[in-house]
Amino acid sequence: MKRFRRLALALSIAMIAASAAGCKSGSSEPSSQPESGSQAPASEAGGQGDSGTVGDAEKKLVIYSPSTEAQINAVVPLFSEKYGIDCEVITGNTGEIVARADAEKEAPYADVIFGGGASTYSQYRDVFEDYVTSNDSELIDTCKNTTGYITNHNVDATIIVVNTDLIGDIEINGYEDLLNPALKGKIAFADPTVSSNAYAHIVSMLEGIGGGDEAAGWDFIARFIENLDGKLQSGSGAVWKAVADGEMVVGTSYEEAGITLVRDGAPIKVVYAKEGVSVDPSTSGLIKNCKHPENGKLFLDFIMTKEVQNIFCSELGIRPARDDVEYPDYFVPASEINVLHEDKEFYDGNSQTIVNRYMDVFQDVYPG
Repeated sequence: MKRFRRLALALSIAMIAASAAGCKSGSSEPSSQPESGSQAPASEAGGQGDSGTVGDAEKKLVIYSPSTEAQINAVVPLFSEKYGIDCEVITGNTGEIVARADAEKEAPYADVIFGGGASTYSQYRDVFEDYVTSNDSELIDTCKNTTGYITNHNVDATIIVVNTDLIGDIEINGYEDLLNPALKGKIAFADPTVSSNAYAHIVSMLEGIGGGDEAAGWDFIARFIENLDGKLQSGSGAVWKAVADGEMVVGTSYEEAGITLVRDGAPIKVVYAKEGVSVDPSTSGLIKNCKHPENGKLFLDFIMTKEVQNIFCSELGIRPARDDVEYPDYFVPASEINVLHEDKEFYDGNSQTIVNRYMDVFQDVYPG
């Protein structure tokens, strides 16, 4: 069995830039780089298509990933074993991962990014190579590749996680309930500058509370920030861990984390906010000018296969990107969730502006 290595990403932006500069000055091995703008499907470009080829001559793949440990452990070793490709996985939150790829874009170290959200990817469009997987036509409409560079490998929903051991008689049915003074300083919310899930919750608040009224949406967010008591978690993973460990009473999270915690017996209740739930694809992408582009395409094809999509659904509690899989009973039907239908193009294209405004409001509330 081929092995894969995992490393945690813990770099400041300055260190990332220094690393990128070092890469520019001397790469020790030649790279096999795709032609600019290549969109050839895997069957034509050495991927998992009809040709049956298995990617680059060098059997190596470097993956940057903000995905959960469960996702990485379920998918990467299976890919490595199936295709005989050694994989190195470097993990971190979405903002760190994509910023590092951007800093290294003159001489990329990684080949693909596995996980994250379209809002973050759109801020770094020139990091990614256009590529549409060979099985794109088999995906549900909301997950088809419409951008040329984003592979939507599963669907995620914004949820609220509640620690049932700590919540007492406080009712949590949506975002409005998070303004309860009894919860001040006991709400876990991630720093939206590094967490795509935190941004998804900001969108949910703006749309679900504001309902198109921008002033009403931002007024609610200011009151929500007051109840955070100046606390922001370091990333999406830190949110659900804080709630599961009893450090916080409630938190804004993503569906996979909530379902996994409940299945594992944690004292957690999953709440789909009555005001509205953002349902967004989780994304992956091929890094432009990477050293192993065909292996990267092969990996992207692989995570979209029915085999892997079934693993996402049945073993990991993730809503898949294709509907020809068997859904476990614990999935709440979409018909029972107040799904928001926000303007995805607007929110993806203006994510940095919205995040900046959120942080400005945060600084206004907590100027120190």
